Amino acid sequence: MLNIKKVAPFILLLTLNQLHADTAGGEISLGFFNHQPNGNASYKGSAVDIEDTLGFSEEQDTFIKAYLEHPLPFIPNLKLGYTALSHEGSSSVNEFTWGDTTYNGTIESSLSLDMSDVTLYYEFLDNWAETDAGLTFRYVSGDIAVHSSVSRDVADFSAWVPMLYGKVRFTLPATDLSFQLEANAISYWDITAYDYELSARYTLAMGVGLEAGYKAFHLESDELLNGFDANVDFSGPYAAAIWDF
Repeated sequence: MLNIKKVAPFILLLTLNQLHADTAGGEISLGFFNHQPNGNASYKGSAVDIEDTLGFSEEQDTFIKAYLEHPLPFIPNLKLGYTALSHEGSSSVNEFTWGDTTYNGTIESSLSLDMSDVTLYYEFLDNWAETDAGLTFRYVSGDIAVHSSVSRDVADFSAWVPMLYGKVRFTLPATDLSFQLEANAISYWDITAYDYELSARYTLAMGVGLEAGYKAFHLESDELLNGFDANVDFSGPYAAAIWDF
């Protein structure tokens, strides 16, 4: 007959072992994201296509991530991230309303979107297969501006968005090549947001490596600013330099 009192310490030890890294360490990555915009937005008017009406097109921006892991049980590991996206465009419109102005003719448009992440996570596997799970607290801020020669209207927005976080990485045995999927996602009330990275990594020496893959962001909400509604995507290839220490 199974003796629970004798087995319990072994179960606890196994749980402690799975909830923390063996040693302290971390990782830093700096990358370039080539992103294509898609979707629509409105500000005190009808929704318009951000490519066709606002004239946004493919751009390249930078991002940075840092991970810090430790051997202390039950205390989560820490990940910090920052991504800045920007677009500029111009187009010719007919009876287009943005903010308090109805535009006709040529307009100039710009978008700025900053995302700052603080992620608390636990590491459940740490060998040829790695799995992490936790919570991300994302601060989203930015603006979309439209102006002509006589008028200018800006929709400024900002919000904290809590998200579920997960990462899976597989390293091919006897190689320095690994594959990874990392994602954040949430949907509640009047906001839906998610992002993911699907990538391959090759480690060169002393923890330094190169990573490349596909990256995507989605944001849908009418709660970021009164009168402002957005349903937008940014996606495309990316490349990054990695230092795993």
